[in-house]
Amino acid sequence: MKFILAFSICSAITGFCDNTMTVNKKFDTWSECIGHGGAIIMDFSQTMKDHVEKNRLFISYFCNENHINETTTNSKSKQGKIQSSHIR
Repeated sequence: MKFILAFSICSAITGFCDNTMTVNKKFDTWSECIGHGGAIIMDFSQTMKDHVEKNRLFISYFCNENHINETTTNSKSKQGKIQSSHIR
């Protein structure tokens, strides 16, 4: 099973979040995926410090199981398997 990392850049001032973007990498484990999300937040907050401060920006991210190219013999939805982690 692989995981996909998706995130949005949001403003605490306006409450608006940009469109959700995905990282062009598949992660083998849940912890690897959320760890990478945390690293994105650290990098963004340091490299864009002035912009982050001025606009009170934060990143909201989540990891989802990737079911692309998976075959299934039952008709049950995999929606119940989706997990997420939101960090502000």
